[in-house]
Amino acid sequence: MKRLINKIIILTLCVMSACRLKTTEEQKVAKPNAAPKLPVVKQNKNEQHEYVAQMTFVKYLDDGDYFQLLARKGDSTFSFINETDTSRNLNRGDRVQVTWKDGTITIPGDNDAEMPAQLLLAVKKTGDGSVSMFRRTYGKKLKYTWSPDEEFTSSYLDKVYLIAEYYLTKTKNPLLQAAIKNRDELTYSIESRERNNHSYKVIGIAPVGPNGSQIVQWLYVGEEDDHIYEYDLPEDKLVLFQ
Repeated sequence: MKRLINKIIILTLCVMSACRLKTTEEQKVAKPNAAPKLPVVKQNKNEQHEYVAQMTFVKYLDDGDYFQLLARKGDSTFSFINETDTSRNLNRGDRVQVTWKDGTITIPGDNDAEMPAQLLLAVKKTGDGSVSMFRRTYGKKLKYTWSPDEEFTSSYLDKVYLIAEYYLTKTKNPLLQAAIKNRDELTYSIESRERNNHSYKVIGIAPVGPNGSQIVQWLYVGEEDDHIYEYDLPEDKLVLFQ
């Protein structure tokens, strides 16, 4: 009898062990068939969509906290944070292909507050504008003078030079058109004036002839917005120059 009981116990233990083995094997087989765990894709916050557009170059603005490049598309002017175009070889009116993305900049002195900005990625010249063509055809440097009472920085004088040059590329003044066509020497003066409670820099442009120079066109440049106005002498008024 004792031997019979031992055989029953051994048989029972074998069956239980086989069941556990079977369950373990079933679990091992089941694991590969379970739904796969997908990897977590982390989006890079700095990765922004890039934009590309054909525009007209306006100017560089390098006197603020951030270097900027201004370009126009239709009636809209865009300002791009410029850490890319270090050559500064574009002239006003040049046709350009601009690539940029949206981002943010930090405002100095404002608790490091951030504000949206358009960040320049690349700019490529695709065609000459009026200033580039003027420099190629006229081929001379403009001369200028200013009152000893005025204190202008070299960067400001460069800025006024570009304004005067741009005006000459589009002027309808027949005396200036003739001087440009004949490649006569041109000069201009710079002075500060107040008019109707507004501050202007006034540019007087003159062709240089055998008897000296005589101003044939006055320009008023707004101190706040850099808008250019032609002075209409008979009507004593300023006419916005487009």
